[in-house]
Amino acid sequence: MFHPRSIYAVFVTVLLVLACGKDGTGVDVPPTISAVSPNEGTVGTELTITGTGFQAGAQVLVGALVSTTVEVSGSTQIFATVPSGVTTAMSYDVTVRNNDGGEVVQTAAFTPVAPFLQFVNSATKPSGNTGSTIIVEGDAFGDAQGTGQILFSDGAGGTVAATIAGVDDWTNTFIVTTVPSSAATGPILVETGTGQSVSLTFTVTQNAVFSPSSIAWGQTQDLPNAMSGHDALSVPIDDAGGNTVQYVFVTGGAGNDEVPMTGIYSSPIRTDGTISGWNDVGDLGAGRAFHTSVAATPFNSKTSGSGFLFVIGGVDDTGQPTATVTQVTLNNDGTIGSQVAAPALPVPLHSTGAVLFRSSIYVVGGATTGDVPVSTVYRAQLDTLGTLGAWEEVTNGLPSARAYHSTRTFGGYIYTAGGETSTVPIGEANFTNNATKLGEVIYSRIDLRTGEVGSWTVNASEMQKSRSKHSMLVAGGNMFVSAGLYAGGGSGSSENISAQINSDGTVGSFGGATGSNTLRSLGGVNLFNHAAIGYVDAAGVAHVMVLGGDDLNNPGSKQSKVMFY
Repeated sequence: MFHPRSIYAVFVTVLLVLACGKDGTGVDVPPTISAVSPNEGTVGTELTITGTGFQAGAQVLVGALVSTTVEVSGSTQIFATVPSGVTTAMSYDVTVRNNDGGEVVQTAAFTPVAPFLQFVNSATKPSGNTGSTIIVEGDAFGDAQGTGQILFSDGAGGTVAATIAGVDDWTNTFIVTTVPSSAATGPILVETGTGQSVSLTFTVTQNAVFSPSSIAWGQTQDLPNAMSGHDALSVPIDDAGGNTVQYVFVTGGAGNDEVPMTGIYSSPIRTDGTISGWNDVGDLGAGRAFHTSVAATPFNSKTSGSGFLFVIGGVDDTGQPTATVTQVTLNNDGTIGSQVAAPALPVPLHSTGAVLFRSSIYVVGGATTGDVPVSTVYRAQLDTLGTLGAWEEVTNGLPSARAYHSTRTFGGYIYTAGGETSTVPIGEANFTNNATKLGEVIYSRIDLRTGEVGSWTVNASEMQKSRSKHSMLVAGGNMFVSAGLYAGGGSGSSENISAQINSDGTVGSFGGATGSNTLRSLGGVNLFNHAAIGYVDAAGVAHVMVLGGDDLNNPGSKQSKVMFY
């Protein structure tokens, strides 16, 4: 009987012999190839060659061209990059040539192709500020940095190349870069050693001028009903003629009877930032209030068509939190189409936060059964058809449980401001006891490659006062917070506060809007549980719109007024 060590010694000996390209009798064994992957690509694409009999120092040839980067990881696997000189419209043999002269040829194993650009920031209609980070997605970019470039329009018929910061920022399927300072609105494309991709139109935006210190609220068309606990979204949609129209959509909410409503309303936003009137475009099929919602369109995701609304969680007709997620199809005229039930949340939640980033929806915090706040963060991914995958709890939850907060995304970060840490009913309007309310702003960087949420950082500057049941928006590169429950009750310079968002994700010091033109002075009440959107008009002016809400001094007296700045 063989001792186990003897068996092990024989096994190692066989491996060493085979690695040297010889059989057990010392006769040369020619190499073999079983697969070459990928079978398409460009200059710099890394080929994985599997087979047998590969020797250290082996050469790899693509046609007659010698690969300059070859790694023999063992007798059965080689990694080699496609060399310069390959051209499209023909297939190349791949050859492995050992030092002892043995070689093997896999015929027509690789076909060079032009790069394929599919998305920028997971959108087919991308936009961004100069200096902002973007991720370019597609295929056949090549795995080696320096073998290709990303070209933006310079606005004068030429191009400007983007800078690739690190070797890990260029891969065969995605590239991370920043928008050049001299870029202009126009085509963006990828160029490699085998040609140029088809381009997408990239809109270069600037932080619009926005100064809440000189804020001046105006009033536009009232909501169809007085309500609070509703949600509102600003959604760009291309009409049948290809013209982009900005719409505001309002879903659900509760009236003075506190019964959740089913309505979905929309209105186009005019060039001066006002709205012309509300269209009743359908209903949710069941009452919903204190939910959150996101819109997935070609402007912010991989979704085709005009996009979808996702209405997430909330309180149902029984007054209990729900895990229901409803997906509503958007039409190109601002109406809605079919509705389907998307995968439900893992637990019922109301008064949560939700954002969409690179075709993933993130649901942050909220309150579950019994109005108990949670610290969980969930993520679900969208495909190109708009189908939502299952929800998964991310590793980095919030630092502490909270509900009635406000959550937005900007520049690759998720931001959450304020909130309530204790068990508080939806309609409670206690603003004098701030012991359980949060004044902090927290943020987390989202991994551009994986979509994972990073660890949360508590911003050095807090809001001027702890608050909940408020609204927080990003407008003109600023974080803008309005109304809600806080000490002082919704009047004066604390009603609207803002702070600049810096390029490193931090938020500067908050300042209050001065002057007498406040939401309270125009609307007549101190608001909480209202809805708010941020948008930019055709002239590049940033706006904030506040819709409906409850009266802090007379809870249950809902408002229908729509105010904008």
